[in-house]
Formats: sequence, C-alpha cells, structure tokens
Amino acid sequence: MANHENLMAVRSAYDTVAETYSAVIPDTSFEATLDMAMVDHFIAHLRATADRKVIDVGCGTGRMTSYLGHAGLNVSGVDVSPEMVRVAQQLHPGLLFEVGEQADLPKADAAADGVLAWYSIIHSPPTALPAVAREFWRVLRPGGAALIAFHSGSGHRTIDRAYGHNVELRAELHTPDDVALRCTDQGFVMRAQLVRSQRSVETHHQAAILVDKPLAPSL
Repeated sequence: MANHENLMAVRSAYDTVAETYSAVIPDTSFEATLDMAMVDHFIAHLRATADRKVIDVGCGTGRMTSYLGHAGLNVSGVDVSPEMVRVAQQLHPGLLFEVGEQADLPKADAAADGVLAWYSIIHSPPTALPAVAREFWRVLRPGGAALIAFHSGSGHRTIDRAYGHNVELRAELHTPDDVALRCTDQGFVMRAQLVRSQRSVETHHQAAILVDKPLAPSL
C-alpha cells in the first residue's frame, strides 16, 4: 500500500512539472562527462549486433530516449507519468512512448536487449528494488544489459518546489553495493560501476552500474 501511494504521488508530481521539466532539462547537456561515458559504453556494447531493442525506463520527456535513438538503437520509452509521456511523444514523434511502472513494464518477456534506467529508481525505496530487478530481468533477453544510474548514499532527501512548481518529491538515496546486490541476487552479472563526486549543482555523489543478463547455458 505504501509503495502504491508513493507511486501515485510521484505520478502526480511529474504530471504537474512535465512541461517545465522538458524546458529545464531538454537534452543530455546536463550530464557529466563521466556519466555520458557510461551511456556511450552501454550503446557501443549493444550496437555490436544490429537492431538492438532498448527500453528507456523512467524516460521522462524523452531526452535520453532520443539520444539512444540517434545513436542507432531501436529504443522506446516508458514512464509512470502520462503527462511526461504526452510531452515526450510531442517532442519526439518518431519514437514510441508508453505509460507504465518500472516494476510492471508494458513489455513482453525477453522483449529487449537493453534497459536504461537513468535516475528512474530515485523515487523507489530500497524495499522496492528487488521487484525492479526482477522486472528488468524479465524483459531482457539472455545476453542483454541494464544500465542503472542513481544518487549515491543512504536515506532520502526532499525536493521542495520541484522545477518551480508547488510540488514536493521524495528522492531516495541508494548505495552502489545495495543496488548491485539486488541485481546479482536476481542473477545479473556486474560488469562496471561508476561512483563520482557531486558537482556544484548536485547534493550527493552520483553512481551508475552496468549489469549483464548471462546467456543461457548451452545444452
């Protein structure tokens, strides 16, 4: 029940700020160089095979979805906020965007070769991470990869007047070890981890982990 209430609060907040969010963060120019190096490594890994399908989970208004698409990946976006999805479709009409939850994605089993969760777990408490890891595992094909970025730390912080609106967002902090453990408990294999210091515009260290779903063993 608490997770459902949290989800509804997040959806309502992002519905409210969607238009402003797209104007404040329209593309990848906000990202640090190290962050984009992880994204580009993820892209290069997936592009080793043609027509790789990728799900941008928690896509917001589609800035990272667009970046992946321009890099040559077959990408679609999913977000819990209908307004975020509406704005994303308006801004990026050539891409597919759907409303959905990261622990209940509107995708078939083994539908994707990659999952990008770019700061989409920051509103999920630690207790919700196992369900998210299970869902990423479900939608990925053997040999697929997931790149997950988040604020590093423990506890949470409150974002008041998010994007200039009278809304409040609770942002969860996660330790890289905890996120990695939730993934490896599901069966994923760790491939890379980044932890970097915060910039002047950030309040905490930032982290990203890259995990693989192993290929099925040969019979």
